[in-house]
Amino acid sequence: MSDIKAQAHPVAPSELQKLRDGLGKDFRQKASLIGATRRPLPDQTGGGANLDDRPISLDVMDKVNESLRDLSHLGIKDVETLLKVVKLGKSGEPWEDKEYLMEHLIQTASSLPDDSALQKKVTDGFLTQLYNDLQHPPISYLGRDYQYRTANGSFNSLVNPNIGKAGTPYARTAAPKAMQPGALPDPGVIFDSIMARKDCNREDHPNQISSVLFYLASIIVHDLFRTNHLDPQISETSSYLDLAPLYGSNIEEQMKMRTGYDGKIRPDCFSETRLLSFPPGVGTLLIMFNRFHQNVAEQLATINEKGQFTRPEGEPPKIDHNTKEWWKLPALTQTSTAEERKAAAWRKYDEDLFQVSRLCTSGLYIQIILQDYVRTILNLNKTDSNWVLNPRSEIRGVPLAAGNQVSAEFNLVYRWHSVISAKDEKWTEDLIKHQFKDEIPDGDLTKLSYPIFMRGAMKMEQVYKSQLPDERGFAGLERQRDGTFKDDDLVKIIVESVEDCANSYGANRVPVCMRVIEQLGIEQSRVWSLASLNEFRKYFNLAPHKKFTDINSDPEVAAQLSRLYDHPDQVELYPGLVAEEPKKPQVPGAGLTPSYTVSRAVLSDAVALVRGDRFYTIDFHPRKLTNWGYSAIAVDNSVDNGCIAYKLFLNAFPQHFRPNSIYAHYPMTIPSEMESVMKTLGRQNQYSYDKPERLPKTHVAFSGSAVKALASDMESFGVTWGASMGYLISPRQKNFMATNVKGASIHSQVCRTITADPKFNPTVRRYFEDKTAAMIAKKSYKLANLTQVDVIRDVGNLVPVHYVSELFSLPLKTSADAAKVFTEQELYLALLSIYTSFLEDVDSIDSFQMRQVSYSAVQTLGRLVQANVDDVQAPGLLQSIMAAAFANADSPTKEYGDSFTACLLKSGLDARHVVWGHVLSTAAGVTATLGSLFATCLDYFLTGGKNTLAAVQELAAKDDDQSFEKLQSFVLEAARLSCQIGAYRSVNAATSLLNAGPEGQTLELRAGDCVLLNLRSACRDKALFPNPEVFDATRPLEAYLHLGMGPHENLGFGMTKTALTAMLKVVLRLKGLKGATGPQGVLHRVEKKLPSGVEGEKYSGFLTENWDAVWPVPQTLKMDAGLLLT
Repeated sequence: MSDIKAQAHPVAPSELQKLRDGLGKDFRQKASLIGATRRPLPDQTGGGANLDDRPISLDVMDKVNESLRDLSHLGIKDVETLLKVVKLGKSGEPWEDKEYLMEHLIQTASSLPDDSALQKKVTDGFLTQLYNDLQHPPISYLGRDYQYRTANGSFNSLVNPNIGKAGTPYARTAAPKAMQPGALPDPGVIFDSIMARKDCNREDHPNQISSVLFYLASIIVHDLFRTNHLDPQISETSSYLDLAPLYGSNIEEQMKMRTGYDGKIRPDCFSETRLLSFPPGVGTLLIMFNRFHQNVAEQLATINEKGQFTRPEGEPPKIDHNTKEWWKLPALTQTSTAEERKAAAWRKYDEDLFQVSRLCTSGLYIQIILQDYVRTILNLNKTDSNWVLNPRSEIRGVPLAAGNQVSAEFNLVYRWHSVISAKDEKWTEDLIKHQFKDEIPDGDLTKLSYPIFMRGAMKMEQVYKSQLPDERGFAGLERQRDGTFKDDDLVKIIVESVEDCANSYGANRVPVCMRVIEQLGIEQSRVWSLASLNEFRKYFNLAPHKKFTDINSDPEVAAQLSRLYDHPDQVELYPGLVAEEPKKPQVPGAGLTPSYTVSRAVLSDAVALVRGDRFYTIDFHPRKLTNWGYSAIAVDNSVDNGCIAYKLFLNAFPQHFRPNSIYAHYPMTIPSEMESVMKTLGRQNQYSYDKPERLPKTHVAFSGSAVKALASDMESFGVTWGASMGYLISPRQKNFMATNVKGASIHSQVCRTITADPKFNPTVRRYFEDKTAAMIAKKSYKLANLTQVDVIRDVGNLVPVHYVSELFSLPLKTSADAAKVFTEQELYLALLSIYTSFLEDVDSIDSFQMRQVSYSAVQTLGRLVQANVDDVQAPGLLQSIMAAAFANADSPTKEYGDSFTACLLKSGLDARHVVWGHVLSTAAGVTATLGSLFATCLDYFLTGGKNTLAAVQELAAKDDDQSFEKLQSFVLEAARLSCQIGAYRSVNAATSLLNAGPEGQTLELRAGDCVLLNLRSACRDKALFPNPEVFDATRPLEAYLHLGMGPHENLGFGMTKTALTAMLKVVLRLKGLKGATGPQGVLHRVEKKLPSGVEGEKYSGFLTENWDAVWPVPQTLKMDAGLLLT
């Protein structure tokens, strides 16, 4: 039985609202479509204002008298105007210009005496607002010179173009005002006394943070700091989080990374040579960002939003990368040759793709920092809160895009060597011993002096600098022929990194192998003449340490500090930061638990770095990144409370990480800890906790015979939507899906029984003709002298929603029946999210996000439908909430749905089997399949099949059965030629699939493998369709396998072809039918990638209306027609 019970009394409207509330805000926002305008929050002050507590001035009486004289000139309307202006000024709420407030303010000012103080105050306030409406000076420009990030970080701030530029000096944060002793303790002694790791301090991080967080921190540190060896006052990288470790810190380094073709960079490598001496998890993270860049460049070129990335004709000129400054081309002039113009066009194409891909990739980087990294630092990842420290918030009086210059102090703040894990300690120790085996043959790292260390490090750097990034060795891995590393090897590194718990912060926790590096840090801070620990704390308004036990309550550490320094004010910044006592965990609040001073400084720096960066604030928008790029890195609070690292993992290793892997979604905390957290939060079932490994191999079946065999043999080939569907409908229900032979057999038998009724197909035809005509009449609109309608979004996708709602009594809210739960778009989205689960996560990133957003809605829908099915079992019980939610008038369509449900119940299935395994999956399949076929067929008739348009329009205008059957043949052939469908099957037992490959090859399948049924290719199989590229409406009906294949055929082939023909008949009889002028009248496809290593015919996905995502079914196409219906 459902957990929604039928009641004995009518339910109040508020109960229905509770059901709607249960759909989830994120789901309703997405369904309202899909691009709802963000409105400002309503004013919460209640119109109140704080009293002015300043003392009364001596001339108060004169001011009162003057004000009284001014007020005598004001009417009630003027006073109301002034009060509104004051209120809006304090709250920051937008002005409603339709209330003519500005004009009323002008009227008020002009009504006051010319010499009055109030008139001057009103006028000055008005002038101030008008002046402040615009930026002074501007902080964002148009033009190519300012459109993209420069390689060295210059011109990030347009007010001060050189601030933060690579090659500029470090800033100073705190002034070193206090006098320090002339002779300071030896750095080696400092390390040995308060830094060196003791065995008793080898302990896991108290919040079980994984090494991945600190690998990302290493990337951040090397992004912001690179001290010049000859002039240590200079940082050779920019002061912005621009992902310089991947792309380089100047134009020469950047061009070493770039290929010069298609916006791509060299595969599986990175620019920053220093990170090659770090544990390989750091470099693997950078390689993952590299792969994200490559994918973005491909998608941008494929989508080509607004023609921004139109590929030049011909082949690109060959580039000699050995040529000095190969990237520079002569400026074009009127006398430039055709070859020079061609080279310039290709260079621009590459430049635009590279730069926008870089903006998107660095955008994902900053999103991961703000969402995953900072949330873990604050222990927000262990809560169900969406709150985030967002430096980009618009705050009056706090500037944006002002630039940034990193300081020397923060070069020390980010040295977190205490948390190096035991595994990474061993790795680092082995590396240093190997590199300096000649200098320290006995392996005693305490004997390694920093002059020897620096000579060795600089020698190694010179070797790396002489190589191209993809020529440098990495982690002992071998590159493949295409220049990439094996996914298996990289996944092993990153998975072990996720599982590797970091060490805790605190004194005496730095591995001894880091001794020479810490000595260098202490010496470096002295060269910079930095402030002391207490001076740095005072700068942040933190209480200075008065006693050594204030720095660290451990008596032994405090005693060591007191012997090194005579007074807490003399404790140097870097040793103090390392030895200071760490914070204790707070949930939320303290997750990183570094020393108290570091904890405060890190958050200040994070805000400054992001808020001061033009490309992460005012220039972080869809016009800069494209709609698709902006969406690809967008935060969705319905997924992981806004965490976004999973996009990086799933993109880099799609064959290893399942879309719901906890390793991908929360990589900065070890998996066992996150499993415990999810149990506490009640979200355990959302994720898989299995250790990632290579997923079953995906084969592709191209031939018609292979596709037919795969689709019809349930014993050998099962459906693949058990796991993903299991999450969406909850684990309790997933065993009731029709994913086994018995369930599929029952489903098919019931469908045959229902559809065998001779009145069934005529009923389907009548319903779809009438509803399509009604939807066109309702959704069309006048535009100048045109009648226009979005024939996919508002007709093709919604007519099936209405049909399955009436068929299965789904609670669809309409203008005629508002006492329901789901709007048209909400129900469509819920059903589409179920449909995407059939596809085995073809687009794993997008489909996971859709299912997360839709989870609550699908659960609500399922419970409501189950309650209705319960009532079928016990007639007369449904009286209250179900009566309101399911009060559908009796109709022939509803009678067939009731019979469908009753037959399934009679077969022995209980209500849960029926609802979750049959009703919802059928409703989703009918909706998505009919919507997709309708769109692609109509598009075919208007584009590639234009020569058939007159014939089908003539048939559509007739109402006799013979013409309908002939039209049906035309529609089926159009569906074949426009097919863009793929489906998946899992292999239950090892077998050989003959003539399955694109060239007729045999596929050798193993148990557990996955097979993609390429129906587009099968529809062009010569064995099934002679002359496959020719339109032939006389082909036999049984050849059209793609409309009702295998055991999961929705309501059968007959219903599909009847409904599809009926819908198209109504549209095709519109007079003057044509696609709208411009891109709105085009069905925009994006070619899908086949599994790695597979070549052959591809099929397509479809851009959403905003071009911000690729969905498996079409979403929009606007049509023009002279008359509505004839």
